[in-house]
Amino acid sequence: MYDNIERELKLLIDEKTYESIMKSYDFHIPIIQTNTYFDTENQDVKKQYGAVRIRTIQDKKIFTLKIKKDEYTHYEFEKEIFTNDIKEIDDPEILSWFDQYQIPKALHPTASFTTLRNVYEFENGELCLDKTTFKNHIDYEIEYEYTSEHDGILFFNSILNKYGLKWQKNCPSKIARAMND
Repeated sequence: MYDNIERELKLLIDEKTYESIMKSYDFHIPIIQTNTYFDTENQDVKKQYGAVRIRTIQDKKIFTLKIKKDEYTHYEFEKEIFTNDIKEIDDPEILSWFDQYQIPKALHPTASFTTLRNVYEFENGELCLDKTTFKNHIDYEIEYEYTSEHDGILFFNSILNKYGLKWQKNCPSKIARAMND
């Protein structure tokens, strides 16, 4: 992510490909993250092509607001918080994001899942290899997240080509996959 813009390319993969990629890169220590998403009863956040999330990594909690910019890009605002309860957030900066993007305050949890994330850093982006445990299934995803402007599709495809893959938009967001679980 750079300049509050998240640009990422994702591809769902099978477990065998996941294991093969795991052996091919010197990933950092895996990160276990639990993600809880919030919305209103009427899915007002989803209707704006947005997402409100609290991510927990060990004892650290991170509030995230995502607002879709285009097919591959989101505005993303993050800030560390000290609660898992969305109703207890009183940080002025976060509340200003709610106002700026017209996010309702009456939010409740809509989905929660845990991801085992492995990250490998390149010069202009990060390769993330995820194993996500949803309520009723486990899936595998490879993601390339830009950290600076470049031809990320070409670069991502150069990685995928080694495994007989090519990037195509086949990967709904994790929240969408959780809601269909």
